[in-house]
Amino acid sequence: MPVGNRTRYDIYADVISVLQFYGEAGISQIARRANLPIDRAKGIIHFMLSRGLMIKYENPKKRPAVIYSCTTRGYQYLELYKQLSHMVVEITEDELEFGIDFKIEGI
Repeated sequence: MPVGNRTRYDIYADVISVLQFYGEAGISQIARRANLPIDRAKGIIHFMLSRGLMIKYENPKKRPAVIYSCTTRGYQYLELYKQLSHMVVEITEDELEFGIDFKIEGI
């Protein structure tokens, strides 16, 4: 993950990447691996559940009692996110200052 501030879309992709790697995970593991505080992870997960990007399983006999898994829609989001992130051209302050002309490949 690049250094700097992440957008909410970057965070959604990070959470899905965690679930893609582990298959399923509890909130603590998701928060730790996606580099989020627990309270923020709860809000992000709630939003992603409401949009169908993740599903929640409850299993009171095991720890963690609640685990999350990614849906097909979540994997589709991650693929689109990766495609778009490769298309974006980062412009540094120096490039803007000197008026360098940018060309986007494939256009």
